[in-house]
Amino acid sequence: MGLKDVAALVTNDPKTQHNIVLLLTVIEKKEVTLEQILAITEFKERYLRFLITKLRSIRLLMGEKRNNRYFYYISYDSFTTYLKTKYSDAIYNLVRRN
Repeated sequence: MGLKDVAALVTNDPKTQHNIVLLLTVIEKKEVTLEQILAITEFKERYLRFLITKLRSIRLLMGEKRNNRYFYYISYDSFTTYLKTKYSDAIYNLVRRN
């Protein structure tokens, strides 16, 4: 599953998908603050918070507060659990009906 596929799970809007891919590329394998993301992407803060909320809803983006700063990072384990749960429920419901 590529970044474009992940973005398609969140929205159908091509521009928003592009921005999600950009955001995930910026974060990659490091922990970053909201201010760092804003400086790199030049998104407006309100729009960035919207994207973060979308990515947190599928458990791909996580965050934690340390030393009075909030850091965001990609959590592949949580995302994998989300996908397994989402698709196993759908498969279970299909099997149960037959």
